[in-house]
Amino acid sequence: MKISARIQSTIDLLDIILGSPEVPADKIMASFFRERRFIGGGDRRAIAELTYSVLRNYFKLNWFHKTDSARLLVIVYLKAIEKKSLISLESLFVNEIFCPSPLTSAEIKILNTLKPEESVPIWAAYNVPEDIIPYLKESFPNTFKDELLALNQQAPFDLRVNILKNTTTAVLKQLEKDEIEAKRTPFSPIGIRLEKRRPLPDYPLWKDGSIEVQDEGSQLIALLCKAEPGMSVLDYCAGAGGKSLAIAGCMQNKGRLVLSDILEWRLKRAQERLKRAGIHNYEYRLVTDKSWFKRQEMRFDRVLVDAPCSGTGTWRRNPDLKMKFTKQDLLELVQKQQEILNKASKFVKPKGLLIYATCSLLQIENHQQIKNFLNNNPDFELVPIEKIWKETISSSCPTQEDMLQLSTFLHQTDGFFVSVMMRTFLDS
Repeated sequence: MKISARIQSTIDLLDIILGSPEVPADKIMASFFRERRFIGGGDRRAIAELTYSVLRNYFKLNWFHKTDSARLLVIVYLKAIEKKSLISLESLFVNEIFCPSPLTSAEIKILNTLKPEESVPIWAAYNVPEDIIPYLKESFPNTFKDELLALNQQAPFDLRVNILKNTTTAVLKQLEKDEIEAKRTPFSPIGIRLEKRRPLPDYPLWKDGSIEVQDEGSQLIALLCKAEPGMSVLDYCAGAGGKSLAIAGCMQNKGRLVLSDILEWRLKRAQERLKRAGIHNYEYRLVTDKSWFKRQEMRFDRVLVDAPCSGTGTWRRNPDLKMKFTKQDLLELVQKQQEILNKASKFVKPKGLLIYATCSLLQIENHQQIKNFLNNNPDFELVPIEKIWKETISSSCPTQEDMLQLSTFLHQTDGFFVSVMMRTFLDS
């Protein structure tokens, strides 16, 4: 495929993404390539890389020239970010089949009048919504710009080993035998980081359930739940079951694992993954099943609340989320998080653990939520993360604070937050 044809495919793909803001970009991309099987593997990677590069630079591109046109975004990206000359661009936009049409006089005028890069404001320079700057400064006063920069880097490709079927050492040996470059993740004992992204559906270790794609930060949250064989565990916002899969491994298929969510299709997707992983000690319940949940008060040893959030910690992986961020949405999420945490806390046994997690970097969704919850719920107390970490993961913990904020810059994980609380006595 010619470079020009790749550019046109990128424009076509971006046009769909920009026109479907409610659908995640990665799902649109998967569907786009599935419907165009004639596009080869190398061309797919190039198109995907250019698409994500445009999305990562969306705010900067709109500062150079405000537009929601996929074609114009690509043109401005090639000129302003890749520094292609006008002559070079004109050679790529040609009147040939599968190629983008020639540049118009209006487009050429735009390229010749782009704002100077020296005057770009910080939010545009680092490609984040302007409204998010105060929140990120609050979370990372000393490494603010480093964090912003890290959010624009390509995310690594992490795997989690299913300890019900294999070991980290054995999987690493098999990957080496298959000439796939990989290494252990820095913190998770069941994590492996590949040097390059690769398709997995046809790989034997994937097919037999030995490995699953999961960011190291997500693995650590599951491990910090401290789930053990024979326990009753509730994953209250289970989604497609990523953390439930890791928790189930810790439980060794012994005990009771309940997945709940508001959407049944997510739970059915989780069921498929659990089956492939060889997990059978689970059931799932819709959050709307109020009569069932009423009977579950104080019945669980562990309750995980992986709360809906801004997703700021995953922006390097899902740059389209940045484009959808609004301060109003954030404030509404904070209210929803409070409601979910209060509801989920009712299911924790005395001496049981309530684990609150987000994939957010913002204190308003993390530390402040926990402080508010503890102030209003004297029957819960904070368990220092360092204590749980040393009991479940290793003797070396990356924080000495009571709560853990994983940093994209400092820890090379997605920006997850986790707090562990224990119910100390019955609420009077």
